Amino acid sequence: MTRRVLFSIIVSCAALGLGSCGQDQAPVEEAAAPSEEPSAVDQAVETAKDATERAGEGVSAMAESASEAGSAAIDEAKEMIQEVKDFLAQDNKDIARDLMDKLVAMKDSLPDQLRDEIDRLEAMFSGE
Repeated sequence: MTRRVLFSIIVSCAALGLGSCGQDQAPVEEAAAPSEEPSAVDQAVETAKDATERAGEGVSAMAESASEAGSAAIDEAKEMIQEVKDFLAQDNKDIARDLMDKLVAMKDSLPDQLRDEIDRLEAMFSGE
């Protein structure tokens, strides 16, 4: 009888041990597989990429805006140069001088070609 009880206990413990071993351990493939959730480093990298992309878009928009502003200044300068020439042709030197003062003030922000033209017009006034 003791043998049967002892044998039953051993068989029961073995059965419980074998049954519970399979539940606690994950298979090797599952343990080695990467987790589905991104890690903190992955999230930080993704956030940095997004921020860089948005910053690039902002810089592009600012560059485009500056280009448009520069283009508007160039157009305005060309128009003012023509007006100076027209006023000089009409012998309205006072009005032409006022426009020249404005052109000289904005000359540094203009391309070389317009600067040269402003210099030529300004030389006309120095001969007065």
